[in-house]
Amino acid sequence: MIELLLGIACGVALSLFFSFGPAFFALIQNSLHYGYRRAVPFAFGVSLSDVIVVFLMLTVLRRVDMFEVLHNVYVASVASVVMAGMGVYTFRKKVKADKMNHGVKFTVVDPPRRRKVLGRGFLLNFINPSIWIYWVSVIALLSGELDIPTNRMYLFFGGVLAATLGMDILKCKLASMLHSIITADVITTFNRATGIILIGFALYLLISMIVYQVDPVARQREQDNSPQSTEMIKRIHEGVGHQSTAKKSDTISII
Repeated sequence: MIELLLGIACGVALSLFFSFGPAFFALIQNSLHYGYRRAVPFAFGVSLSDVIVVFLMLTVLRRVDMFEVLHNVYVASVASVVMAGMGVYTFRKKVKADKMNHGVKFTVVDPPRRRKVLGRGFLLNFINPSIWIYWVSVIALLSGELDIPTNRMYLFFGGVLAATLGMDILKCKLASMLHSIITADVITTFNRATGIILIGFALYLLISMIVYQVDPVARQREQDNSPQSTEMIKRIHEGVGHQSTAKKSDTISII
């Protein structure tokens, strides 16, 4: 139970201080544009992708060097193209102002279905290599620092993911409270700003991949100075396993 509570505390901290990526700006944009009920599915889509990424990191991809995979030419290129496409779509998104007795209110042109919003949140988060690197870093660092046994790791990260989803829903609620008082011009400006941010992240992914591939010195420096390599996760799991085996052996010898 203590692992779950610790995971919730870590999830809240991570969401407050380390969640300002493409998904964050898209989440706020959806909340302002569509309101709370239409934006919450976006948060669930992001959370679903996080759950899948963390599960894969803790299981089948535990012994794969994801740091190298995520800097692959094809992986980074596809992710950049998809993210840039979403940025262009968001930049061009239109709203319409209606004259009301008490002022000006905007209405959404062709609001998407909730399933489409959920899928958009899932895709934007899942195809972003930075999110994979982020979770590899979180798993490696927290696992090493907290020394949590492998069999309780899932409970801990369950708390982290649940808290992250809760914080995203709270962000939706807070942003959507402005939905009824802002104007069409403000929403249009925010759409364009979010679109530019998404395109900027796409360019960053592409440039970082190119630098990683063509500059051996930069590649080695990045690998040496970053905890993203899943080799660290493998060593941590092996270390935990050895510790657990040693404790069992000590217990048997005492008995």
